[in-house]
Amino acid sequence: MELDPVTLEIIASRFEEIQQIVKQRLFRTGYSSILRESYDGSSGLTTRDGRLIGASGVSFHTVPYSRMIKWILAHYGEDGIFPGDTFLSNDPYKGCVAHTPDVAVATPIFVDGRLLAFCTSMGHKPDVGGIVPSTSSAMSRSIFHEGLVVPPVKYYERGEINEGVQRILANNSRTPELLLGDIEGQVGCTRVGAQLMEELCARYSAQTVEQAMELLLDSAETRLRHALAQLPDGEATAENWLDGDGASDTPVKVHVVVRKSGDSVLIDLRGSDPQTVGPANSVDQACRATAAGAVLGFLDHTIPFNDGVFRVIKIETGDGLCVSPRFPSPVNSYIPTCHILFNCVVQALGQLCPERAFADSGLGCGGVGFGYPQPGGGPTRVQYEVIETALGATAQGDGAPMVFAVMIFQSVEPIEIVETEYPVRIDDFSVRTDSGGAGQHRGGLAYCRQWRVLNEAQFSSRTSHRRFGASGIAGGQAPPLARTIFNPGRADERVLPGLAQIALQPGDVIRLEQSGGGGWGDPRLRDPQALQDDVADGYVSIESAARAYGRTLIQRPDGTVADQ
Repeated sequence: MELDPVTLEIIASRFEEIQQIVKQRLFRTGYSSILRESYDGSSGLTTRDGRLIGASGVSFHTVPYSRMIKWILAHYGEDGIFPGDTFLSNDPYKGCVAHTPDVAVATPIFVDGRLLAFCTSMGHKPDVGGIVPSTSSAMSRSIFHEGLVVPPVKYYERGEINEGVQRILANNSRTPELLLGDIEGQVGCTRVGAQLMEELCARYSAQTVEQAMELLLDSAETRLRHALAQLPDGEATAENWLDGDGASDTPVKVHVVVRKSGDSVLIDLRGSDPQTVGPANSVDQACRATAAGAVLGFLDHTIPFNDGVFRVIKIETGDGLCVSPRFPSPVNSYIPTCHILFNCVVQALGQLCPERAFADSGLGCGGVGFGYPQPGGGPTRVQYEVIETALGATAQGDGAPMVFAVMIFQSVEPIEIVETEYPVRIDDFSVRTDSGGAGQHRGGLAYCRQWRVLNEAQFSSRTSHRRFGASGIAGGQAPPLARTIFNPGRADERVLPGLAQIALQPGDVIRLEQSGGGGWGDPRLRDPQALQDDVADGYVSIESAARAYGRTLIQRPDGTVADQ
């Protein structure tokens, strides 16, 4: 029986609601601040054979969900999966995650004793072992340096927890309470999703729900083909570089060729540099999710990101490259690599369709970790924070401030939470003046954040783009580079590389100055009032107004700004 459009729309909306419910429960039950405050997680639904129906949250997690389910089916078979089971994995080389701190959970959904679908969740954990607190280290030279690696296993079997797996996880983490608490939250939220899917099937029938899944995959494909058909055919190239891989200062190239023909597109990454010795590699599934997300963002962000889009977008990653490393290469600092990839795909598409083109989002993203050893040998306290940047400007307006293009749902952890839970003070968290690239439309603004540790600590940084940065477009200027500074203003001040590891003493300071988005259009054409407002608000300095925008401004005692 053919499914009518109204019922299809109702079921599609219900799928989205279920994903949102699961995601919000994931965040609200999080033990770790990285999950409950920074929202470094997601939820999803797949078909019974692992095709992604939809996901909500971090876009990197979309393709891994499909890969994980397909691995489970290949190794357990449908006959080995039962109601009450829940699977768990953090293995990048089984396709289940992007790096080991991400733990993925999948709960099968049964209706009338038959496997219907899977409900999934993923969350970044503060520590899963490895050679530094927070797991991710610039010193990693192998996946085995990056903590415990668990292939998809049953964490719950027919409703009973696998205590052996639980003990192994706890024994390999510096923060076992946070790790197990977050995982239990993931299990619980996917069970809620499974129950809601069962209720949906009780109302509309399992057959109708499965038919809706297939139609939604077809719809995403059709809509994407229609959007691509509006673009001119052609080939375009873009590339950028990482500062290094943590093992050396040799730049690492990410190279993208976009070939658009008719209603499909090929994204070729095979011109990228070979896999790195240090942890700057990004596994295939993270790159595929990033590249496809860039295409949807450029064309039409309302097109559902499900498996249907991969019928249209073909991605060539090669073998043994920084965008498709071979086991056991380290991968913990994959985010800067994927961020370059996102910008390069958008740049190439912009060459094919200049009227849609927009400037680079700010580079220098990633995360920082602080490990605080406890007196008497107690568990190390691990503080992990995601680092945000900003979006590039468009022909329509300024770039959005303090938003990370490929993890747009995430948030910077609040000062009050950080200072309450860890022996640290945030001396500064403010807009970085002049951080957005100058232009008729200014790039999004980034921030400064400064931590002063109160105890001994081990600091780890997995960021990049201290030497290479984002670009402006259509005459717009590049934003300034990001910087990480140890003890600014003191005799021992020094600038740290993006991938860094350093021991801190009480009173030591780490200062981060982030890069904003690129500018769009000639800065001299910026609206005079907009520029005056920028200077009054501290977004643009008077010096930059003269140098980059060609305007001589003064600031009056009352704070207003005017032409000199």
